[in-house]
Amino acid sequence: MVRPEKNKGMIGVIAAEVNSIEQRQIMKGIIRKAQEVGRKVVVFSNLYNSYEYNNDLALENRIYELMFSPDLCGLVLIEESIINETLREIIRGMLEKRQDIPVCAIGIYVEAIAFPNVRFIDSDDARDMEELTEHLIQVHQCEKIDILTGFQDNPAAERRVDGYHTALERHGIPFDPARVHYGDFWMTSGEKLADRYISRELPLPDAILCTSDHMAYGLLDKFLAAGIRVPEDVIIIGYEYIYERIYHSPMLSTYQRARIELGVSAVEIIDCIDRGLEPPVFVPPKGIRVPGESCPCGADPVQLHSELEAMRVKQQYEKWNVLATVEQQLTVCSTLDDFIHVLGEHQFLVRWVQNMYLCLCENWYDTGAEKPDDILTCRSVMPWNADQPAITCRKHDFQALYARSPEDSVHYYLPIFFQNHFFGYYVLEYHGPDTYDDIFRNWMKSISNGLEFLCMKNDIRYLLHCQNLSDQHDSLTGFYNQRGYESALRARLSETEQPVWGLALRTDVLQSEVSPSAQQKQIERVQLISEILRDALPQNCVLGRMDAHTFFAADIPCESEADCGFFRQKLLASIFARTNLTATDGMESVICVTAQLPANSVTDGIAVLREELDAETEALMQQKSHPHAAALFAVRNRLYREIDLSMDEVCRQHAFSAGYFRQIYKSCFGVSFHQDAISARICYASHLLSDTVMSIASVAEQCGYEDYNYFLRQFQKVTGVTPGQFRRKSV
Repeated sequence: MVRPEKNKGMIGVIAAEVNSIEQRQIMKGIIRKAQEVGRKVVVFSNLYNSYEYNNDLALENRIYELMFSPDLCGLVLIEESIINETLREIIRGMLEKRQDIPVCAIGIYVEAIAFPNVRFIDSDDARDMEELTEHLIQVHQCEKIDILTGFQDNPAAERRVDGYHTALERHGIPFDPARVHYGDFWMTSGEKLADRYISRELPLPDAILCTSDHMAYGLLDKFLAAGIRVPEDVIIIGYEYIYERIYHSPMLSTYQRARIELGVSAVEIIDCIDRGLEPPVFVPPKGIRVPGESCPCGADPVQLHSELEAMRVKQQYEKWNVLATVEQQLTVCSTLDDFIHVLGEHQFLVRWVQNMYLCLCENWYDTGAEKPDDILTCRSVMPWNADQPAITCRKHDFQALYARSPEDSVHYYLPIFFQNHFFGYYVLEYHGPDTYDDIFRNWMKSISNGLEFLCMKNDIRYLLHCQNLSDQHDSLTGFYNQRGYESALRARLSETEQPVWGLALRTDVLQSEVSPSAQQKQIERVQLISEILRDALPQNCVLGRMDAHTFFAADIPCESEADCGFFRQKLLASIFARTNLTATDGMESVICVTAQLPANSVTDGIAVLREELDAETEALMQQKSHPHAAALFAVRNRLYREIDLSMDEVCRQHAFSAGYFRQIYKSCFGVSFHQDAISARICYASHLLSDTVMSIASVAEQCGYEDYNYFLRQFQKVTGVTPGQFRRKSV
């Protein structure tokens, strides 16, 4: 096998419902030949491929926009797989814009896409039918042969009748148009024709030649129920070999078209053209007859064993998928990390796949977005790849995923969507000539439903419980999420040798209410606090929302712990002044800590801040265990809300003696009421100095200080700087 060259163009495959047996055969040939000549393969396929164009499924056809990737050196169009005329027109319009690369269309000649760069290849249906008719005449001495074909005037259906006609003439058997029956290539056509034989409207012939296996199955099922013996009373031959013979009796004799060889030829043509060579003359490959019990030849035991083995494997995977609870688990996920973890736990449900990537548009969670973002964030869902960072790339950059894949692997791109909401792509990776199967559609439905639930939780009621929806940013605040914060901090640490200081803020500490009204209040508070963080901290800080209630800031311009304490003081002062916390959940519901982060270790830096937060939370829990905690916390919040609150008033209200109150207050908070009253005034002063243009004298007066110089002394004692220095540092 020739290993793909890194600069060698990829071959793209355009198909519809590529998991069907016919397309899977073609894909085997494409992959084998591509690996042989050193070409990478990317496949673009929809999932549903309905006969009638369904607007509810229209978004799945955005998958074909990937054909515009500059990574592609050629395209293979499995033209016959696209059964809907509207979709045909969409793809034709796209192909018209891609006349810069060779296109090999597998299927009948279609004038609408016969651009100069398009070459058509196909098997010879007429020759196949001629061979089957010859078999019936020469081997089984049949003369009265009926043929059931597809739609009248359909090129494929008529070609197959032509082959039948040619064989009859060669043997001197008159061609009788009455023996030609038209249908729709589906089982219903066979059932309707069988009813005409059973009712004796039509005389039973020696043999019935069906131009699709499905129509033959319809005949077999009806004849079995009516007691007509096959092949004793009538021989039935099918065409296409769709691997479902074991579900019908007797086992159908049929014909396998040379689809693998068609895939091989398609790659050979594109490879030659891309290398500036003239491809060899195409000769339609010859298929093989697959014997069964519906003609006297009898089934081949080796062939039968192969089919049964394939069916057993298929049934096993179907059973696993039916019994699995992956869909339920996905719908209750609260984060994208949880979502990927669930997929990883159930990866065995996808048959023999080597890797799978969830590739989401950067704005996938934004239900109001006008169009999907071209930037994708791709993450492997395999558990053994959990530590790999996400791959961020543009949607046409197929090389990005190949950077972590064997170069001879093949990638299948499938659309992820829910009604009018396009999420991105799910990418399957195989290392050999293989494809996914029918049951995989259930897997894709589960992913789409689960992502839609995540989007619902991203709305007002659930958003606080649904972080990390974007791979890099928190959708509620615009800050980095944990992954984005780690990446940005890692970049900052690599750019400097100076100490890096960090700050962490935790909100809704020890809060447990989760009602819709409480969630709405929390959302509004988070948005306000994010604004305060932006205002209080320098613009070049790295800001992240690590989870629903935790904010981190890093690279704060400090030279000492005291400098970093300035930003903490400024931030808390703004929060207490601009929110209603002291009147609702209490100022204790917010914890803010600072620390110097270890150099060259993002993980350790995050751990240091989390440890500081946890220590403060533990201390708060100890305070909450105080016998008079409820009253004391109420007093303290009132103190920071009403800076002129006196201890006498508090003691009268709560029936405490002054001495006892001083004792329990300090035992709870570690600071006296008097000192805390000063801190409350200075906190309010800090807010006025930072967020208003009031003069320092006016600030002193507003904070209850009649003596300006006394205010200056107390402010510097509490903050370590003068009011003027504080204001200048705040700018």
